[in-house]
Amino acid sequence: MNGELLYLNGQFGPLAEGTIPIEDRGFQLGDGVYEVIKVMNGRPIWLEDHLDRLRRSLAAVRLSVALEGHDLEDVLPELVRRSRVVEGSIYLQVTRGVAPRDFVFPHPPSPTVLAYTRSKSFPTAEEILAGVTLHPVKDQRWARCDIKSTNLLASVLAKEEAREEGADEALFIGGRGVVREGGSSNVFAVMDGVLRTHPLNRRILGGITRLHAIDIARRLGYEIVERSFTLRELVGPNGGCSECFTASTTKDLSPVVRVGREVVGGGRPGPVTLHLLEAMRAEQALLVGMAPPAALT
Repeated sequence: MNGELLYLNGQFGPLAEGTIPIEDRGFQLGDGVYEVIKVMNGRPIWLEDHLDRLRRSLAAVRLSVALEGHDLEDVLPELVRRSRVVEGSIYLQVTRGVAPRDFVFPHPPSPTVLAYTRSKSFPTAEEILAGVTLHPVKDQRWARCDIKSTNLLASVLAKEEAREEGADEALFIGGRGVVREGGSSNVFAVMDGVLRTHPLNRRILGGITRLHAIDIARRLGYEIVERSFTLRELVGPNGGCSECFTASTTKDLSPVVRVGREVVGGGRPGPVTLHLLEAMRAEQALLVGMAPPAALT
């Protein structure tokens, strides 16, 4: 397909022709980490932030050595250039590599480093303004959600359950009803005029879009509090939030109009959400040399 180009262990080639040995630990044990990076106007967005997080994930799983010989700051823009992707994403994955199947680490490891590009259309203004719905599910993931691990079965099951319920995204709920994050997104809410989101700890992933949403909100003068809230506080009988949105790499900020059976903000995207999203879209356009997008409203 157009735009699908692979970088695998130092070599560029067609994605469809790439192969990984059966005993790669990423395939058999989920022993790896990954990143997804947005591409606009043929350029990766917030590349250094993503690579910083990749290095943190690799350090957490004791695999920092994997990037030796891979200058990803240069490799990934070159991958995009060769692929001719204008709008889309980069998928980047690093595993502990090939070794006879065993739970303990191979010494030394022979890491697998791969990345590929894919063209993808981002949400239109009409799709954004239609909003998204969230389906609450019990959080049954492992206790190191801060590591962007390839172990995603719990998220797969949660997002499939959300789809079966007619929702766009799962919403992970922890002990005592605490809202943690989405199946592949972070979650924000506007409560009593204050923007709230779960604090960074091992129970959520430190999203790159989350990071920039907080930065943009502060520059725009909004009060930000990184403090958790419960599902009851979000959509409870005593008022709930006035706005809610998710933050993710390929969808930026998505206004939430319903959580479970409860309508949020009258079923329409709220002014804070749209203000932040328009500022983020304008900032991204500036980074890649594009004209600012049209206003959403």
